[in-house]
Amino acid sequence: MPQLAEQIDLSTDGKTVWVHALDGSTVGRFSLVFGMDVHTTISAQLAGADQCLHCTHVKPKKEDWLKFCELMRQHYGIEIDPTLIQI
Repeated sequence: MPQLAEQIDLSTDGKTVWVHALDGSTVGRFSLVFGMDVHTTISAQLAGADQCLHCTHVKPKKEDWLKFCELMRQHYGIEIDPTLIQI
């Protein structure tokens, strides 16, 4: 699996992106098959926060990918190139 930056991994088939917070938590997953998960960090969850910030679990559209990129920037300051996945 290629690592694009310290916090972003892309599956070898180009269909799934994982995003990791600085504490090592996987806070985002976007799949061309399963939709998106945007989660709080494990540190926040251990402190009582809910896990899910925005999850869809349906086959995504291009608008969902762009929303995922925006949510990663908004919640974690992680910039994802919107051309990374083609829908």
